Amino acid sequence: MGACASQPTTRLAAARQSASIDRQLLEDSKRYRKECKILLLGSGESGKSTIVKQMKIIHQDGYNEKELREWVGVVRRNAVESAWRVARVVREWGVEGELGKGEKGGGRWEGWEAEGDKGGGRGLVDRVLSVEIEGKSGNVESAGAGASGSTLVSREKGKDSDKGLTADAANAIEALWRDPVVAKVLEEHGSEFYLMDSAGYFLSAIHRLADSDYLPTEEDVLRARLQSTSITETRFTMAGFSIHMFDVGGQRGERRKWIHCFEGVTSIIFCTALSDYDQVLEEEGQTRMRESLVLFESVLNSPLFLRTAIILFLNKVDVFQEKLGRVPLERYFPEYTGGPDMNRAARFILWRFMQENVARLSVYPYLTQATDTNNVQLVFTTVKETILQGALKSSWIL
Repeated sequence: MGACASQPTTRLAAARQSASIDRQLLEDSKRYRKECKILLLGSGESGKSTIVKQMKIIHQDGYNEKELREWVGVVRRNAVESAWRVARVVREWGVEGELGKGEKGGGRWEGWEAEGDKGGGRGLVDRVLSVEIEGKSGNVESAGAGASGSTLVSREKGKDSDKGLTADAANAIEALWRDPVVAKVLEEHGSEFYLMDSAGYFLSAIHRLADSDYLPTEEDVLRARLQSTSITETRFTMAGFSIHMFDVGGQRGERRKWIHCFEGVTSIIFCTALSDYDQVLEEEGQTRMRESLVLFESVLNSPLFLRTAIILFLNKVDVFQEKLGRVPLERYFPEYTGGPDMNRAARFILWRFMQENVARLSVYPYLTQATDTNNVQLVFTTVKETILQGALKSSWIL
């Protein structure tokens, strides 16, 4: 009798448990459909971290004063390291003796020399190379977007030192940067050495950056270069969906970490810099563009992403357009025949990337300028539907 009485009770408990599980699964399904996991991939300096910064500006009310101050050291170091690079190139090419002999170009040659005999061009190069600025060289544990968690950015501690970024140092840097000799070297040999894309922006504003009360603008932050050495997550809401965006370190040594981000990815945004077609990796003997093509092929044809929306950002279109007129694309891609026309060149590079799409997945390409907030906002208005469709597809709803 006892056994007979317990049987209905057991069935009732099982039914209740089953109903509870069904309700939980339904809730999980609803929640999952409202979440999108986006993986930002691409080679180093392709603009991924800039996209993350833009998400903070567009979806998280931007940077407050405290967060902006955390970028002071990074911006100043970007400027000083760019000045060092220019000075070394001038010296390596043996043209420092020509500095100051042409038109001054509105620079501060006279203001700098007025403080004493400083050895002409050689003295100018020496002065720029003597500028010291403390802090890490853009290699920290956080991408510094200020979007989530702590931001680790080194500050300049020696700005009051004679060797720091003083007014005299700023005069020397500006004099060097504005000298016609430097412009000529950059135009004729710019593809033969590395100089960050924002070098001109920062060096042209060196006196603003050197001011003791300097506070970076959001544009300064967007243009600042800070090497990603870890996976960083940014969360924001878009069209009622909770977006989890992961910026994965673009440096080759960081790519082994990508595997930990693959599970549950609904969309991939792959960034490549159009302007990298002439930038040669010294240790590899190939251009950054070639490296990006290889990386894109490995991502696109991975069985892990068969149901993942692939979005291709052809980034740095502004730098690309400026460069085409002086550095022919056909020099690096002989099969290209479109000349300096930006649209033809961009279509060719897109075609070149699509040649790697052996799996014939759907790829959604966009021309982007990651440092332009309006451009990124406009692109994401269009990308939004692709991202949300990718979330539904990856959950097997579509």
